[in-house]
Amino acid sequence: MSDILFGLFALVAALVVVFVIALSIHWGSKRETGLVPYVYYPVLLSIAVTAMLSNRDFSVSEILLGVQAVVRHPASIWLGRLTSLFVIFACGERILHRMMTREKTQPLPLLLFWAFVLYFLSNIVSPGLFGQHMEVSHEYLYMFLAGCAAMLMTPKEVGMSIVSMRNANLLFLVLSAAMLAWKPNMIIVKDYHGLLPFLTIRYAGLASHPNVLAPMVVVFLLCLWNKPYAWRPLNLFAWAVGLASLLLAQSKTNWIACILCFGCIAYFGFREQIRERLFDYRRPQLSIIAIFCLILLCSSGVLMLMFGGLDASLARFASSSEGFELLSLTGRDLIWQVAVQEWHKNPMFGYGLLLWDDAFRASIGMPYATHAHSQFYQSLASAGTIGAVGLVLYSLVLLYASARTAKASSGMSMALFVLIASRSFSEVPLSLSGFAAEALTHVLLLIIVTAYYPVADKQAVRARKVRIPGVV
Repeated sequence: MSDILFGLFALVAALVVVFVIALSIHWGSKRETGLVPYVYYPVLLSIAVTAMLSNRDFSVSEILLGVQAVVRHPASIWLGRLTSLFVIFACGERILHRMMTREKTQPLPLLLFWAFVLYFLSNIVSPGLFGQHMEVSHEYLYMFLAGCAAMLMTPKEVGMSIVSMRNANLLFLVLSAAMLAWKPNMIIVKDYHGLLPFLTIRYAGLASHPNVLAPMVVVFLLCLWNKPYAWRPLNLFAWAVGLASLLLAQSKTNWIACILCFGCIAYFGFREQIRERLFDYRRPQLSIIAIFCLILLCSSGVLMLMFGGLDASLARFASSSEGFELLSLTGRDLIWQVAVQEWHKNPMFGYGLLLWDDAFRASIGMPYATHAHSQFYQSLASAGTIGAVGLVLYSLVLLYASARTAKASSGMSMALFVLIASRSFSEVPLSLSGFAAEALTHVLLLIIVTAYYPVADKQAVRARKVRIPGVV
C-alpha cells in the first residue's frame, strides 16, 4: 500500500512540475519583463508577518532571547511556503524564457556568472556533500535560482527592481512603526547605552535584530535617492521614516556604511555637478556649507575636549555592557575561535551547512551564535578551504563588476557593494543558504551590475575614442 501511495505521490509531483514548466514558458513567451523585480514584496511581507504573529519579546535579556523558542503561527508558515513558490516560479520563468527565446538578448556577464556558480559549488554543494555533516535541502536552491535570474535582467527591469525594493522596504518600515502601539516589546530593546547618551532604546522593527534592520534601511535610502517618489509629501515622509529608523537602530557600523554609500552615489552620480558648484564662485552656497560643516565639526570636538564631555561620554560607554561588548568585538572573537577550531577538524570541506544550528550552539554553549559573525569565517568553518577560496574569488569579481558599472549605474552598484563589504566583517551578507533580507540586497546588486554591463562597455569605447586623436 505504501508503494502505491509513493508512486501516486511521485506521479502527481511530476505532473505538477511539468505543468509549472509549461505555464512558465507560456506566461513569459510574450512578455519582455518577468516577475523577478517583484520578489521583494512577498519576501519582506513574509518576514514582517512572521514577526508580527510570533511571541518574540525584546524585554528579556539577550541570552534568554537567544534561547527563547519562537513560535511561528500557521498563517506565517503558509505565507512563507507561498513566497517560496513565487520565488521559484518567478526565477524559473526568466531562466526558461532565456533558454527558449531565439531573439537577440542582452549578453550574459560570463565572468560574474561563472564566479557565482563557483561560489555556489564551493560554499553549498561541496560542504553539503563532502562536509563533516552532510546536508541536502531544497532551501539552498532559492538563492542560486535568484542569482542566476538576476543576471538575466535588462536595463528596464533595473528601474522596476529598485522601485519594488523601495516600496517593499517602506511598507516594512511603516508596519514596524505601527507595532509601537501594539507590541512595543517586540520591536524595541530598552535600557540600551550606546554612543548617543540621550537615546536609551534600540529599534529592531520587525527585523530579527537592530543590526539586521539597519542595512535594510540603508538600502531603502539608496533606492529612495535613486528613484524618489513623484509626490513630494510622500517622498519627505519616506526620508523621515528611513532616517529615524536608522538612527534608532543605533548600529554604528551601518551609520558609517550609510555615509560611505551616500559618498559613492554623490561621487559617481553627481561628481561633475558637485565639482562645478564647489568651484563656482558666482554661486558659493555649496562651498560655504562645506566649510561651515567642517568648522562646526572641529569646534564641537574642541569644546568636548575642553570641558571633558568627550571623556565622560567615552568612559560611560566603555563601562556599560554595550561598550564592553563593542571593545571586545561583541564577543565575536570567541565565535571566530570556534569557527577556526571547526576548520582545523576538516580543513578541506569544513563542518558542513549544519554549522550553528540548535544542536551545535548547544554543544558549544553559545545559544546566541546563529552564524560566525564574519563572512570569511563562516565560509572557512562551514565549507573549509575550498569555500574560503570560492568566497575570495567571487568577492574580487563582484568588486570588479561593481567598479566597472559604477558610473553607468550612478554609483548604485558601488554603493551596494560597499554596504555588503562592510557587513561582511561582522555578518554574513553573501550567504547562499537562505533567502531573506540580506539576500535581497545581494540579488539587487547582481541585477544592477548585469543590466549596466553593456552601458559600461559603450562608455568605455566612447572614452577611448575621445582620448585617441583621429579616431571617429
